[in-house]
Amino acid sequence: MGVLAVDRAGTREALLEVTEKLADMIRPLPDTAIPIPGADWTVGETANHVAMAGQLFVDLANGIPRVHGDVTKEGMAAANAEWLARDPERRADRLADAIVSSTRTFLDTVEGRPPTQSVMAPAGKMDMETLVSYALTHTLMHDCAIARALRKPLPVMRAHVNLMMPFLTVGMESFVLKEKTKDLTACFLLHLRGGPQVAVTFDKGVLRLDTKPPRRVDCHIVADPVALFLVAMGLKKQWGPIATGKLMTWGTKPWLALQFVGFFATP
Repeated sequence: MGVLAVDRAGTREALLEVTEKLADMIRPLPDTAIPIPGADWTVGETANHVAMAGQLFVDLANGIPRVHGDVTKEGMAAANAEWLARDPERRADRLADAIVSSTRTFLDTVEGRPPTQSVMAPAGKMDMETLVSYALTHTLMHDCAIARALRKPLPVMRAHVNLMMPFLTVGMESFVLKEKTKDLTACFLLHLRGGPQVAVTFDKGVLRLDTKPPRRVDCHIVADPVALFLVAMGLKKQWGPIATGKLMTWGTKPWLALQFVGFFATP
């Protein structure tokens, strides 16, 4: 079980909703060779990746071990490149159908599994419920990238971020950059407006996550949920949200807030 409890029904409903919206967005495209801004992939490659990841989630829910990288950003990038090289499918309608089909199969499979069943996923060890939160996070991250490439409104909403937080806390443990935090001793309290709070404490690089801080907080971060998601996923720089009050900080060491996202690799 992770630090935050999963909203079982809400997360499942949101995953199916954002998956179907993603499919509807790409299905009419006559050509998917549209570059993703700030990335090396095209819309077709990104959609192919989401479809293949959907099948990986199905296998994990079925108890089938799947090795995908080595739980590092570099290892996962290499594994993703191998996947894309093996599967040349880039046709929009076929990818849209595959994305929806794998998501529905995944949700049906999860329904028949114990919620506390342990799964070793690409982003680390988690329970079955958190795996659904992971699938939502992964889908929305790429959904936003595709929407940006197609000049469509970003599909992520405040309620989605609350549903993703159980996985995002697990992701902090999996993607913490030890070289950047090995000498860090600090306690952060992350407040999501209208959502949960998470205490993130480093003790000489050792990371601890709680719902309440174990000691005095050095740096409070108050975040608009959508802004936090976009910054954490590398889809937006932090300076705009800071300037507009969507990311705020106070405490005895408020300057640490500027470094916080950089302590973790983007999944």
